[in-house]
Amino acid sequence: MKEKLFLVGKKLLGKKLYKDLRARHLFRDFESPFPLYKNDPYSTDWSSYTKVHKSHSIPVTYIISPTQRSGTNFLSQVLNMHPKLEFPTGDNMPDEHCLYSYSKFLKDYSSTTVSTWSKWLKGDSKKIDASSKALMHSLGYGLLSYLRRYIEEESILLLKTPDAGNIESVFHLFPNAKVILLVRDGRDTIESFSKSWGGDGAFKNMCKRWDDRVKQIIKFREQADASDKKDDYLIVKYDELNDNTSTQVAKILEFLHLDQESFPWDELSDVPILGSSTTKNNDDHVHWDPVKKDQTFSPNKKWGLWSNRKKNIFKKHAGKSLIDLGFAEDNSW
Repeated sequence: MKEKLFLVGKKLLGKKLYKDLRARHLFRDFESPFPLYKNDPYSTDWSSYTKVHKSHSIPVTYIISPTQRSGTNFLSQVLNMHPKLEFPTGDNMPDEHCLYSYSKFLKDYSSTTVSTWSKWLKGDSKKIDASSKALMHSLGYGLLSYLRRYIEEESILLLKTPDAGNIESVFHLFPNAKVILLVRDGRDTIESFSKSWGGDGAFKNMCKRWDDRVKQIIKFREQADASDKKDDYLIVKYDELNDNTSTQVAKILEFLHLDQESFPWDELSDVPILGSSTTKNNDDHVHWDPVKKDQTFSPNKKWGLWSNRKKNIFKKHAGKSLIDLGFAEDNSW
């Protein structure tokens, strides 16, 4: 078809004018690596995951929650006590990693780069698709390699991100990761948001943000299950973790295939509270200094004194997600 259009163009415009116009068109974009680079980069199908060779992966355990105020600080401190797990620390290290949070740029990079390879790659669109995903795997390997320098050689990387935005990219970047989804009753999360940052005017947006992130987690679960990765993620409820810490930690260690006998169970009760909305400094701001946990600490059902107005706002914007996560049977609460 294209050849016929070229012939028609040459005939109508004349060979010299046709070639001049064509050259102007091909050299219209200074950003592209080739004059013949097409405007429509290959669009990778990111709805499924692909396997990667084990030698191209770095062991990593990644704790992810829908939003902040969900207990990732507590769980990361607990798991960091296991001799095989290590949270990277240092002057240049963050406490929250967000390695997948801006993954849309890496996806665009992978798809666009592979589109320039398409004329050399042998095979159909599936071949190009696999190459794009393999490039994402390599980018993820590079990210983990950077953090790997800050832990012992035999340790497993322990990372956390208290936000599930773009979570579906996790297995594209880190195909052999073990993902712990730490979820908390959304009502308690929003109440903690309010106590931490204040402002009733933002209450609706807080609810909508939590709802959006839960929906992304549910989509992530469905995609993982459909791609035979259902054994690579585990859902942990924060209220159960707080009330029955030893039982939940044992469950997590079993999921991670880690030796439970080497875990310092006798030190578990000494894990401090970090950043709780109930611990504030003199300026009424949440602080991050360790606070010893005692019997008065209870992070569950903080929303119990909500007005009907707040309840109705939450039900409208996040009620279904609360039910989907199993924190309520319906919206009659």
